[in-house]
Amino acid sequence: MEQRMQAALRVEISAEADEGDLAIHDLYRWLRQDTDVRAHADLNMLPARPHGKLEIIDLVVSQGLGALNLGLSYAAWRAARPTAPAVVISANGRSITVRGECDAETVRRFVEAMESASAPVTEADM
Repeated sequence: MEQRMQAALRVEISAEADEGDLAIHDLYRWLRQDTDVRAHADLNMLPARPHGKLEIIDLVVSQGLGALNLGLSYAAWRAARPTAPAVVISANGRSITVRGECDAETVRRFVEAMESASAPVTEADM
């Protein structure tokens, strides 16, 4: 996988709220089952960090198609869940919190943020 991912991007996904642990495991299973994501990403589940952080999905995705496939898969997962906690997606020094519905504009902004090499932003609510 390392040779195939010459321009790779490390992404971490975590969830907020009380149901965050269940949601993050559900999202992890969803992403592992998505053949397009698996073709462009190396996925791992990191254990909970000290001081209250829930478990984290750690991905290394190829930029371009990998980021787009991740965004589309996330949108499909979100649409399949009647309710879901806010999800924090971090990459390139940027953290994006996605709340509520995930539409085409959210996916576009998600992909743009993941591929951006501009100055870090601590959080941008979508």
